[in-house]
Amino acid sequence: MLDHIIDFTAWPILTGIFIGYIANRIMSGEGKGCCMNLFVGIIGSYAGTFISHLLNIDLFGKGYFTNFVFCVVGAVAVLWIWKKLFD
Repeated sequence: MLDHIIDFTAWPILTGIFIGYIANRIMSGEGKGCCMNLFVGIIGSYAGTFISHLLNIDLFGKGYFTNFVFCVVGAVAVLWIWKKLFD
């Protein structure tokens, strides 16, 4: 039971922080902190999935690396939009 809970809470948080960190480094050259990286990583994951659907690319069964790349692309897109709206 506990392993099942850890799989659905720990990995998305850790990968979200990592995805947000990479996207922040690509866009601004510096990290923004764990909470901002987590926020950007989670929203970017949804945006990356949306982008893959727009391009008619099915991510299911493609492997972790392909999903990771689309999540980073989505996070960079979210940061780009954020920068255009609020800077």
